[in-house]
Amino acid sequence: MAKFDCPSCKLIVEKSMFNNPKSRHEYHVRDHHFNFAVDIFLPGCAKLPSDLQDVCPDNDVYWHIKQLPVLELVQLDFIQKFLRRGDFYALSSGTRIDTDNVVALLPNGELILSVTKDTYEELGLEGKPSKYDQRRKPTRYIVEVPLLNKSYQKGKSGYERVQWCLKDRLNLTFDILVAWKPAEGHHIELDTYWSNYTCNKIVVNKQTVLQTTSALSVPSINSCYLASKGHDQNENGRSQIQDNGQPVRERCQDNTNCASNDSDGGKEWCEAEEMFEWLGAISCGVSCTGKPDAFISTFSCPEPSLQVSGAVCHRWTGFITPGRIKEMLSRLRHYLTSTNSADWAAITVHGFADSPLSWHKHEHGYSTCGGENLYTFVVFPEDGGKYWYIMATGGNDDIS
Repeated sequence: MAKFDCPSCKLIVEKSMFNNPKSRHEYHVRDHHFNFAVDIFLPGCAKLPSDLQDVCPDNDVYWHIKQLPVLELVQLDFIQKFLRRGDFYALSSGTRIDTDNVVALLPNGELILSVTKDTYEELGLEGKPSKYDQRRKPTRYIVEVPLLNKSYQKGKSGYERVQWCLKDRLNLTFDILVAWKPAEGHHIELDTYWSNYTCNKIVVNKQTVLQTTSALSVPSINSCYLASKGHDQNENGRSQIQDNGQPVRERCQDNTNCASNDSDGGKEWCEAEEMFEWLGAISCGVSCTGKPDAFISTFSCPEPSLQVSGAVCHRWTGFITPGRIKEMLSRLRHYLTSTNSADWAAITVHGFADSPLSWHKHEHGYSTCGGENLYTFVVFPEDGGKYWYIMATGGNDDIS
């Protein structure tokens, strides 16, 4: 029988409090630039509360621009009207990060090109080999152009080089997705600015994954408990646990120790990994009844569990900005602490599989198990705003 190595993956579990000065929740949201889906799961509610609904991206729009030359993104007029006057996100559409040329533009003005060897040599801009090209002779390169750098001005060598390479050497064009939040008092429609190109405005799509008033089993979890005893902890209070042979890091950022189940008294709480797996099944619409005669899945809610009177799970897909997700997370925190109507709630964010970046400016690639890069906040109603942060990626992600 053939044996195959388990695909490499990374799972980081972090426990902290929103009011902790060392909490990194804002960093995790802000620097995950390219989001194509966000899920909210709220146990004990038959529908999404109006306070939450008000900040959800039901009416948000993004743009699909066909065959836009990269040269358009490096013009000083565009930089002045868009990059300096709002948060501008752009990502090539229909391109594969492991085989095609890919472009991305961050709101800080960083233009990222992930290109093949042939394109790199023809383009003529300086770059570096991809970290995930394992060949002896690199076949993929990363090029970065800082468009908001003070040296990027007419007459400067860097500016003139970029203009010449993208105009005279190789006129790269892409279908591009754009999400733009203009600064207050400043707004220009993209289809007006780029009237020579086909610009389609798209509304973020909403899907109801689960909405029930019936009793539902959900994992019984504790904000102070992440995983069972027996994990080796280092001097920083972090422990290393294993998932299919791959490290899963657990961080505790508050002043308490990571709680554990009593090894003699049995299992009192579900572990973060178990809860994360169950939450993934719910978001995929998988029945978790665990019935042995189920045709598709016999997966069941992990034990111990508790019964809640209904639950709701909504998903929004499109091009969703970190700013919108920050608003949703903040409102979810406020709802839980003010109403105390649920023991916990979760918000999960999925990144584009073929983005050249995942978090911050860390390179992202497509590994044997896919190009997943996602994270979940499990929010608790306790004072101080305790939360779990669970980050999951494939093997080709430069995260720490």
